[in-house]
Amino acid sequence: MDWSKAKTILLFAFLALNIYLLFQLLTETWATEVVSNDNTSIAQILDQRDVDASKLPRMGRDIGYLTGSSEQMSASMITKNREAQLATTLDNMQLEVELKDPVPLEEADLRTTAATFVTDYVPFGSEYAYWRFDQETRQIAFVQTYENNKIFSNPEIEADTETYIGPSLLLLQLNEDYEVTDYKQRHLTNLSSKSQDDLVLTASEAISQLAARKYFQPNQEMRAINTGFYSLPLDSSGSLIIMPPLWSIAIDENVYFVNAIDGTVERVEFHTVD
Repeated sequence: MDWSKAKTILLFAFLALNIYLLFQLLTETWATEVVSNDNTSIAQILDQRDVDASKLPRMGRDIGYLTGSSEQMSASMITKNREAQLATTLDNMQLEVELKDPVPLEEADLRTTAATFVTDYVPFGSEYAYWRFDQETRQIAFVQTYENNKIFSNPEIEADTETYIGPSLLLLQLNEDYEVTDYKQRHLTNLSSKSQDDLVLTASEAISQLAARKYFQPNQEMRAINTGFYSLPLDSSGSLIIMPPLWSIAIDENVYFVNAIDGTVERVEFHTVD
């Protein structure tokens, strides 16, 4: 065997590997810079999209992760208007209630009248806050709150043949006459915040993440931006849930969750913004 040629081949192979690794490093660095704009770039992004930085909400820099677990739900938890409700449970975590007689809401003031229904009928009703109305499915979504921050979840998750809702959600189902016919509810318990050392993204930085990923173009409108936490889908184990702080940002007809720790983005499927 010609060791001289072998050493030459190995030398070129290692050189090619080093060049490849250097290229990968530069590519990753460039990609990070794309989604991490400096102050000037962020100011330009906000100006191009007609966003007033002085009116954006603030998130405490010391906010941390929220932890909790899934409440074991039962029909006995219904204490208000109990005689008007037929209740079952899914895996002892999801309360599914059918109303014996539909309860009317006011179409012109869904938010207020739906909130009244939740207070008058739903277990732990005072812990939930109005989120959105989906015109296509005719569902009103409420989310559980923690210290005035909403705990967001994806609306529905298919698991085998059953349909689960997000761990912090309450979904009211309406008929064509804007009457509540039934609702599904899950509830988080043992909630507590855990401090962490990482600084969170500001509202401006979260908006820049959307712009960098082409989710927020200059010709689009930001309709809402709110702080909160994100509760991941939960199976029947009911185990501990770790919920990162986030920015919920509505752009035109879409809603995006921007993780306030690492900047990752998730689009939420709803059919209207309200």
